[in-house]
Amino acid sequence: MKLQYIELKNFRQFKGLQRLNLSSTVEKPVSLFFGANGSGKTTLLNAFTWALYGSMSEDVEVQQRLATDTVWRAAPSGSAVTVAVELGFDHGGRAYRLVRHADLVKESDDQPGSSNPELTLSIIDASGMSSEVRAPQEMVSSILPEGISRFFFFNGERIEKLVQKGSYAEIQQDIKALLNIKHVERAIEHLPKVSRKLSAAVRDRGGEVASELQQKIDEAEDQLDRHEAAVIAADQEVESYRAERDSVIEVLSKHESVAHVQRERNNAEGELERFRLEREAAREALGQLIATRGFLAFTGEIVETTSLVASSLYRKGALPAPLKREFVDELLKHDKCICGAPLEIGSPSRSSVEEWRQRAGLQAVETAWQELNGKLPEMKAARDALRSAMAEATIRVDDAEENVSRLEARVSELAGQLADSELEDVKALSAKRLDLDRRIERCVSGSSVERSRMQDLSSGLESLKSQLSQAELKDEHASKARDRVNLVQGVQKALEEIREIRSTEMRRRLELELQDIFRGISVKPYTPRLSSDFELTLYQDVDGVEMEVPKSTGENQILSVSFVAAVSKLARQIPTEGRAEGDSSEGSGSYPIVMDAAFGSLDRNYQKEVARALARMAPQLVVLVSKSQGLGDVIKELRSHVSNLGVVVMNSSSTRDVSEDLEIDGSNHSYIRSGASANFSTFEEIGS
Repeated sequence: MKLQYIELKNFRQFKGLQRLNLSSTVEKPVSLFFGANGSGKTTLLNAFTWALYGSMSEDVEVQQRLATDTVWRAAPSGSAVTVAVELGFDHGGRAYRLVRHADLVKESDDQPGSSNPELTLSIIDASGMSSEVRAPQEMVSSILPEGISRFFFFNGERIEKLVQKGSYAEIQQDIKALLNIKHVERAIEHLPKVSRKLSAAVRDRGGEVASELQQKIDEAEDQLDRHEAAVIAADQEVESYRAERDSVIEVLSKHESVAHVQRERNNAEGELERFRLEREAAREALGQLIATRGFLAFTGEIVETTSLVASSLYRKGALPAPLKREFVDELLKHDKCICGAPLEIGSPSRSSVEEWRQRAGLQAVETAWQELNGKLPEMKAARDALRSAMAEATIRVDDAEENVSRLEARVSELAGQLADSELEDVKALSAKRLDLDRRIERCVSGSSVERSRMQDLSSGLESLKSQLSQAELKDEHASKARDRVNLVQGVQKALEEIREIRSTEMRRRLELELQDIFRGISVKPYTPRLSSDFELTLYQDVDGVEMEVPKSTGENQILSVSFVAAVSKLARQIPTEGRAEGDSSEGSGSYPIVMDAAFGSLDRNYQKEVARALARMAPQLVVLVSKSQGLGDVIKELRSHVSNLGVVVMNSSSTRDVSEDLEIDGSNHSYIRSGASANFSTFEEIGS
């Protein structure tokens, strides 16, 4: 999807017809537009999503006021004001013209809004002729599913929501949409219902044994569903409580009277977590030593005894020198000793040689004894090394235990100071935090119990299904139903494996891209991680132990921008069969990124690094910034990549002079204009 233009008609701040050219090239993929706070940058961002999906983001206030206020007030009562957004774009080798409009009938000064604006979508051929798409919303959703649109149209000041605790489940679903496995999800959801319908025949007509087994299977599956629902509910509660606890901690950290105590508590809790991980690692290392080399501890006496026995036998000649049995056989065959003496049958000489023949067969035994004797010193050295390694591991465990105990006491002491504060608000916040900690612990424990029950049920369920597959059925119809149930369950299992494989592979690729992009922006040696639940976290190496680090607002923003860039890059690589026109045309996985306030609250160093990374983020970018965000290092880094440059000019009816200009490339351009008859905004192009 490549944007060509956007045109607004009476849409919120934008009076009349306003058009922005967005066409760009590979060498210059950026469209950069400046606008003052309140000029309509966020409105412009939401114009894209309103046009595509008929909705705006939650941060847009008074959403029912679609029409420009001055146009609405000037309209006669009973007349209609048309609000529209037109979008031109290319996708999969075709040109599209999308228009969403609403005719708002004025009955009072309050705008009615529009819950169902009309959408038309046309395909434009090479000659300029257009043909209207019959199911426009379905086509739009197939080109860019609404679930993943937030990765491509977003407010930079609120992008850090991607790293908030409550966002992970949504992100996981959005990534599945990006993977285009919704059909797999639907199949997995519906197949159990099919299986249950088929199993009814087995239960009703399969005979006493089969009927009883099927009844138990149905009951176990019902219990499994209930436990799974309980796990999901508990996990959601945990995330909610953690988000609430983080908010409490943030308030305490900013409270003037106790901020220093809370900061020390935060640091102590961070250290406590680090030493808990270190203790766990030390215990694991000690366990690994015991599991893999622990047997050496019991070999001391065996090694000494074996060495003495081998030496004694060798000295006695019980372990013969190398002598091949075939050689002795030749001597006996010719009845002649190696010294020339005759070996007559029954003679003492022949008996002596025959005795040597028996002993000559033990050469392999002698060799084994000699090899073992050579290994004995190595085993003793390995046993000594094990003793040293276990001593070191034990010291690590003890040191970590000591630090954990010390920090637990310190955290408890600091928590007590906050709880005993004479300030009522601090006391209330501390009590709330303690209550949230208890709730989290209770939910985590409950979730663990439910998971354990699910494991037990799953094991029992497999056993029941195995018994049913071997049970004799009295009815042919029931037998066919059982075969179909087995087939359906096999298909479901295969689809679940496909989903898991694709999701795991996507997460791995996404994490690698995320880390690469983040390293190019961040000035700190942190490593982003993406958990199996798509939780975004930052880690650093502390004395060989990887520790999670608390994220600042700026780091949250950089992490989120990096994640969006990684998603954009992978979207261009993922096959898109069936997403749009039924094929995977070149570019069908390419999407533009439209970002408002991309630099948020970043300091100058990060603004420069993010600006440098922006041009590599996507095949097309529309960047909306204020003067404070966009001038200086930002425009210096982006200028050579810009195809379209413009200003969202704020026209103000203020009676005082609030005019302000924007200087770019040595020329001044209107930024805020005073003296207007009403408040509204317009687009003005500066040029590339």
